[in-house]
Amino acid sequence: MPSNIDSTSEEFIKNQQKIYKSAYVTIGLIIINVVVFIISSMFVPSWYYDGALYTKGVVEEGQFYRVLTAIFLHAGTGHLFNNMIMLGIVGAIIENYIGHGLFFFLYFVSGIFGNLLSMAYETKNELNWISVGASGAVMGLVGFLMVWIVINRKELVKDRSMLIRLLLLFLFVIEACFFQSGANTVAHLGGFITGFVIGVINIIIFNNKKDMEGIV
Repeated sequence: MPSNIDSTSEEFIKNQQKIYKSAYVTIGLIIINVVVFIISSMFVPSWYYDGALYTKGVVEEGQFYRVLTAIFLHAGTGHLFNNMIMLGIVGAIIENYIGHGLFFFLYFVSGIFGNLLSMAYETKNELNWISVGASGAVMGLVGFLMVWIVINRKELVKDRSMLIRLLLLFLFVIEACFFQSGANTVAHLGGFITGFVIGVINIIIFNNKKDMEGIV
């Protein structure tokens, strides 16, 4: 019995190593986010103010780039750390599952739609937020993962250790994205919905039923 457990653990570790060695987009995004944070916090603080999501700047001054640049800016080390941990854990797994190109598309569309939904909410409620962070994009990855989990729920419940890993992951995601002080929950929700929809298209409509390595 112990030998079977050891072999299973060894195989899981090998799969993880293989996944992270080829997660080029995920690793690249993490590096860019860290570099941008260092530059904007230590050398060019104007990047934060010039690139943050500011609805009036986008709508009234035509600064459409803010919808994208805000995804690469973070309010502090804790904010950056939580987002990069989630991106590293979930991103590598999903990039391995759907490929580099579709992963790139999923990440940025989720982040952009999350920001657009936040802008719509602000406009409707006459709010004046300034938002930054990759959380909307990361929540898109979580939304995609959720579709796969729902589809494969009958198989997943058979593996208690995997259920524990998933539970810990989702607890971390919920805390990081919805209970942090100043969290833009509207942008997070928009990203999650986008990822969920893309997951439905990819996994259900296009019948992508393969195993998600790194989870199983």
